[in-house]
This record gives sequence, C-alpha cells and structure tokens, in this order.
Amino acid sequence: MHGSIAARALPDARDISSAGRGSLPPADDAPLGRAMLVTGSVGSGHTRAAEAVADAMLVGHAANEAVVVDCLAHAVAPFRRAYRDAYIALIERAPGAIGWLYRSSDRAGDGPLRRAVQRHALASFRRRVRDERPDTIVCTHFLAAEVVSDMVARGEWRGRFAVVVTDFDAHAMWAKCPHADRWFVALEETREILAGKGVPRERVEITGIPISAAFSAPAPSRAELRRTHGLSPEGPALLVSGGGVGVSLLGDTLLDLLRVRSATSIVLVCGKNARLRERAETVVGGLDSEARARVRILGFTDRMHELMRACDLAIGKPGGLTSCEALACGLPMAVLRPVPGQEERNSDHLLEWGVATKLNSPESLAWRLDALLSDGDRLARMRAAALARARPFAADAVVDGLCQIAAG
Repeated sequence: MHGSIAARALPDARDISSAGRGSLPPADDAPLGRAMLVTGSVGSGHTRAAEAVADAMLVGHAANEAVVVDCLAHAVAPFRRAYRDAYIALIERAPGAIGWLYRSSDRAGDGPLRRAVQRHALASFRRRVRDERPDTIVCTHFLAAEVVSDMVARGEWRGRFAVVVTDFDAHAMWAKCPHADRWFVALEETREILAGKGVPRERVEITGIPISAAFSAPAPSRAELRRTHGLSPEGPALLVSGGGVGVSLLGDTLLDLLRVRSATSIVLVCGKNARLRERAETVVGGLDSEARARVRILGFTDRMHELMRACDLAIGKPGGLTSCEALACGLPMAVLRPVPGQEERNSDHLLEWGVATKLNSPESLAWRLDALLSDGDRLARMRAAALARARPFAADAVVDGLCQIAAG
C-alpha cells in the first residue's frame, strides 16, 4: 500500500493542514503532484471525507500539497442560499420534500440548463482551478464533480480526476460527471448502481468511504476515555448527534433519552450549530440536578473518535461518514429520523448488517433503548458486526487507486 498509515504512527490530524499546505516535507517525486480536494459544505460529511483523503496524501507523500476547497464558498450568494441553506432548512422543517426531491431527481439524463446555471454560479471556483492548475482533483460532492467534469469537456482543465461517493447508495447525480477517471465507492452494490446509471464499471473501485485516520489509530482504554471526557465510569453511555435531533424536537428527545433507565451518561454533540447548543443548554438547565449530571453538551469537537470509543451506542442520523466512523469504532447505532433519500438508504444497509436498530416512535424510544442496552449478547454481536463491515483505511485505498492512475 502506498504510504500506508497503518504501518506507522499517524501525526495528530491538527498537525497536517487539509485546508492548505501540508506540514510534512514535500516529496519531489510525489505521483499526484499538486492535489485539490473539492467538497461542498452541505453538512460536514463531504468535507470530512475530503480532509481524510488530503491527510492520507500528505502522510504518504503521494502529493506535494493537498488543498481542500469548498466549491460552495466560491458560489454566488443566491445560488449558495438556494443550494445549501434551503436544503438544510428543509431537513428540519419539511423532510418529506427532501425525499421527493431525491426520488424525482434520481434518474440518468442530461441537464444542459442545470450545468449552465452551475457554470455561471461557480465561475469563481472555475477561475481558481484554471489559475492554480492542480495535477489531481478529487471531488467528494456531486456538485463539484459535475462542474469539474464540465470543465474537462470544455477544455478548461486537464489532469487526474476522481470522485469519492460519500454514501452507501449512489444517487444519479454522482453519475453526471462522465469525464472522471475513477469513482471510489463503499460497496459492490454501489458500483452496480453507478453502472446501471451509465458509469463504466471498470472505472469504479471499491474502497470504502474515507474517514480520518484518527479512527484507526491506537486509543486509550474505554475507562481512561470516560475519565477524560467526564463520563460516568459505570453503566452505558449514549452518544447523540445533535444534527440527528434537530432544534425543534430537541427538548422532547432529551426527555425521552433521560427516561432510559440503564444509561448513566448522555453526550450531545451539537457541532457548529450554535442555535442547537443554546437550546440544549436551556433544556438541560431546566432539569433537576440528578438529570443534569447525566448530560454533557458539546459544540464542535475534533475528538469524536474518542467519544465513539467511550460510548456504547450512537443515536442520530446515519450519514455516510458518521456511519463509517461508528463502524470503525465498533459502535452500534440507533437510527433516529433519517433524512428521506440517502440516509434512509444508508439506514437500510446498517439494519441489514445487524449493526443498528431504528427508533421509529418517541413513545417507545426509551423502552427500545433499555431493551437493547440490557442485552449484552446482542450489543456484542452488533459491535462485532460493525467491526466486520468497517473500512478504516479507505482514505489510503483511495490514494493507492489515484497513484495507480498516475502510474498509467
């Protein structure tokens, strides 16, 4: 394996710039030259995948530099609001509309008007690519992939071009970049889906979804991690994704979780959602002292790999990156309110593999979780199934695939 992270200690992720130049000495003969990892900031998963591949390139000396670029940061404001902000608002307020959009657009076919709109809206991004002329571009969002493919077709850029699909399933939008040299996907089934949508099967490589090397690095014991993060040393701990809860339903969901008698600690990670964290702190502040002591509220954290190893069950939405991170930590999942479309399809895989349960009704949430947490044999089977499905070195595999392209 080219530059296998497994073969040596990995520097802390903060020591490597995945948004700029690598801190490691550049390799003069790096096969990928100057690399640009292009993402779209619709949620954090696409960006985490791009950062994981960038880090693997730099650690393995496969690239002289690896720059992570958010194409939506270069978009004109009306397009960005319509594409990202409206989508995120719909997830909270009208998830059914997201499901309809997903299904109605999941078909192969040309879209000249869409491409023209994107070309105009992302003119600043296209200029950056033309100015910087990277040798390698890897896209972890389908919008970026379609724009780069269009640039290749119009002769605006030439180089190695790959696409990383960040869910277990593949929507038709992932196939609308015909000039990509390679698609890197999670599963054999994902390859079959893309092939059915017109992607040449020989250009699809099964690697898994790239996640940070922190999820495969040696870790302290669970007891030590619990002490580090202020969790009870006894009893099950629940790790709750704030994005999977939503601001509007947060109060009810927390109260439901506090009715889980067997759980001694609840960690709620709100990410960069300041409104969600403020609401969570208000809800917890109104609880009695015993209940407050069970809940820990976090904003953004770069220690999710430690929290996943310290806890017994993850609760939230089954995004592609979050699911793969949990698999790598052997952490069973309880799926809560998946976004219709890609997250529902991710959920189907997790349930089929025996690594997750699904929480359909708030009335039975506490009962279902207590039943699961009290069944040690079932939890052990779920942990083993998660580890069996894990691909913690997917980022390395993507880099290896890119290097094979470079080698001709």
